Amino acid sequence: MTWLSSFKKAIALNNGCVLLTVIETKGSTPCSVGDKIVYSNEQLTFGSIGGGNLEFQALTFAKDLLGKDSNSTHLEKYPLGATLGQCCGGYVKVMFESFVNNGTQLKKKNSWLETVSDLIERQQDFVVATIIDNQTDKRNSGKKIVYTANQENPPSSDGGLNSKISTGAYNLFSANDSPTIVQYKSTSESLIEVCYEKVSNTELHPVAIFGAGHISRALMPILIKLPIRIFWIDDRAQQFEQYQGDTSQINIICDDFISGLADLPDETYCLVITYSHQMDFDICEKIISRNSFTYLGMIGSRIKGNKFRDRLLQKGYPKETVDKFICPIGAKQKFLKSPTAIAVTIAMDLLNFLENKKQTMAV
Repeated sequence: MTWLSSFKKAIALNNGCVLLTVIETKGSTPCSVGDKIVYSNEQLTFGSIGGGNLEFQALTFAKDLLGKDSNSTHLEKYPLGATLGQCCGGYVKVMFESFVNNGTQLKKKNSWLETVSDLIERQQDFVVATIIDNQTDKRNSGKKIVYTANQENPPSSDGGLNSKISTGAYNLFSANDSPTIVQYKSTSESLIEVCYEKVSNTELHPVAIFGAGHISRALMPILIKLPIRIFWIDDRAQQFEQYQGDTSQINIICDDFISGLADLPDETYCLVITYSHQMDFDICEKIISRNSFTYLGMIGSRIKGNKFRDRLLQKGYPKETVDKFICPIGAKQKFLKSPTAIAVTIAMDLLNFLENKKQTMAV
């Protein structure tokens, strides 16, 4: 949720902003459900919903909202056809939330913004319910309610609107769809739409990067934009200090590499990019001995990889486990060998892994 940093910065600076969220797609679209944009100070400060005329029209609408006197929350549907100059054939539904005059409210203790930030830092799962329109009480339009799976006060069964919204949130914890729109009728029979967004921090795939050198530092700006849990391990504090990017989504472990392994969950995607061949081997051997990883890759040459595999086999580790060890990682380039170029190819391997995992889960 790196959008949160950009959104919080806009609020702290008292800049009006609009939060755009893709809540539904159909057919071929250039974006995915859940994609977000933060539009602040009449410029895009985070994210994308696919670019092109779709994004242009959405940002134009967001700019108009910044010129209003009051906050608003509503939906816009964009058919991806001739009217947008796009030929995808589907449509994208976007939720717009404008925040033009309640920065003080969001800065208050126990605001939804503070609650969400705290839950993300503690890596807990939660659901945010946003009331899009309340015809009987316009003051509740745009109201956000945050629910956690272990909340002390579970939803009541009195059948009231608050109870219905709470029940919908708790039902989403065991569902795959997010965001999703649900319509409710209030006691006065007026129609209310609620957008539910589930954030499953515990379901994010763990990715561990061993080493905080120049390649890892080039890799981080890419990784923090992916739906993963990042563990960055190095025994040199000064290496982390050289990284100037956002670290809010990174679990930094400044410790002995082998000791740092103890903090990793099972089925971690492991990337070994340290400053020492012997250290590389020690890390790889420890991971192989645990045999609970989903991927083990190391930077280096093909010769280095073969030597490491031979040493591991000579130590008696099972061939089927050793064969899962990948070296070199990334696509080797003949001319483009900068840290950024190497980082892009490593990230591409991870993207393919995450895509295949998603496809498998969708079956």
